[in-house]
Amino acid sequence: MWGVPMKNAIKKTKIIVTIGPESRDPETLDRLIEMGMDCARLNFSHGTWEQHAAVIASIRESSKKHNRPVAILQDLGGIKLRLGEMPEPVTLRRGDEIALSPEKKSSDPGVLPFPQPSAFRNLEVGNNIFIADGSVRLEVTKTSPTRVEAIIGNSGVVSSHKGVNLPGVKIDDPVLTDKDKRDLKFGVAQGVDWVAVSFVRTADDIRYARKFLNKAGSKALVMAKLERGEGIDNIDEILAEVDSVMVARGDLGVEIPMEKVPIIQKEIVKKANRAGKVAVIATQMLRSMVDSAFPTRAEVSDVTNAVLDGCDAILLSDETAIGKFPVEALEVAIKAIGESETIYPFYPELDSRDRTQAIASAAAGMIRSMGSKPVVVTSTGRAALELSRCRPNRDILAFSHDAMVLRKLCLGWGIYPAGVIPPQQDVAQLVASVITAALESGTVTKEDVVTIVHGFLPGVSGTTNAVQVLDMREYLEHTPGQPQPERKTRARRQRRPVGAAKP
Repeated sequence: MWGVPMKNAIKKTKIIVTIGPESRDPETLDRLIEMGMDCARLNFSHGTWEQHAAVIASIRESSKKHNRPVAILQDLGGIKLRLGEMPEPVTLRRGDEIALSPEKKSSDPGVLPFPQPSAFRNLEVGNNIFIADGSVRLEVTKTSPTRVEAIIGNSGVVSSHKGVNLPGVKIDDPVLTDKDKRDLKFGVAQGVDWVAVSFVRTADDIRYARKFLNKAGSKALVMAKLERGEGIDNIDEILAEVDSVMVARGDLGVEIPMEKVPIIQKEIVKKANRAGKVAVIATQMLRSMVDSAFPTRAEVSDVTNAVLDGCDAILLSDETAIGKFPVEALEVAIKAIGESETIYPFYPELDSRDRTQAIASAAAGMIRSMGSKPVVVTSTGRAALELSRCRPNRDILAFSHDAMVLRKLCLGWGIYPAGVIPPQQDVAQLVASVITAALESGTVTKEDVVTIVHGFLPGVSGTTNAVQVLDMREYLEHTPGQPQPERKTRARRQRRPVGAAKP
């Protein structure tokens, strides 16, 4: 049984913390969980399985200690394009010519190794090649099956394995690399809650990844990382297939003009909100805190704007993975989110596309008008996420018979996993079980009015069709077997005879 103390529910927008060399020790992990980390991101572009397994074990131990569920996000490396091996760094000067070859290694400083066959053969004259997060730009002037020539657009230094971005160039490789597939099997064995698929281009990429996950026996939810222009162009079809989208502003800011990124961020979050999918904003949220104990004003403004855009979660990356102040970075994010939510636009106007969304919308209206506490009983998490979509101004208490479902919901805006309850055969037993669990955990009191969302077939996905509003005092007085509320008593006043003087 979890009981999320309401005194800790100071933010509705969640925080994903990337775990790395500066934060993977048990003491730091424990502190991050105690402070309010909702989800731990493990970047499988770095680290070993042994290191990741140790982090997961530490998180689960601390989660039990603090009685606070924490989701595990496995972030796959994906088809990241990189240069090959070079004996030493090469200095490139603006206006000079440089060549690229599809070889794994090159000892010629005039030829950069680029062992990415699919990308190499699709290069065309006029394409831009960005290296090292866009710090170096090349423009293709000539192509052949074994050699591409380019002119250097700006000076810089490149070295082995530096990242490469090719805006507008089609990449034919499957979205999951062989390494990704091995990593996914490891993640299944570890029971990760979310899987982030990198460099998603189309809905087919998500279907491909989900098929592999299902075959491997995974129950994890799938997050699409939007890092390429092609993914932005196909956002609607991707949202139809995925559970969450991440606006990964690092690679995205190289693939498309950087001045377009803030607008695209807002558009994607809005679309995800309307679709009922979790929206995550990532990259350089508090980047200066890698080396500084304090953020810049612009970074705090960035967090605030992400919150007010409507994202479900922000993601801290370098700040907590390799930064000197991981705990301080989390603290700054919590404070910025808390302040931003004081002017949050609750209860947006939304259309309902199906029964679950209609039920959630009706429940949100009751919560708004009555000031009741939202309680959701869910077998997959969808009902809770649909109520979250309505952005009520009260914390959504989620109950499920499956602890993994509740961990997944750690990324849902305003959702707080309140407890694991046993499966029930009928609705009356279900409601009684939830009320008992809520009272025992302290998330609901005998003085509350609660709005409960549940289905007519307990434990069966897709059957959400009911909203119940319960005054806890009335319910407990008239329900056998439930703890009875204490009656408030007061001394009876003696009636004063008519005409008698006041004492």
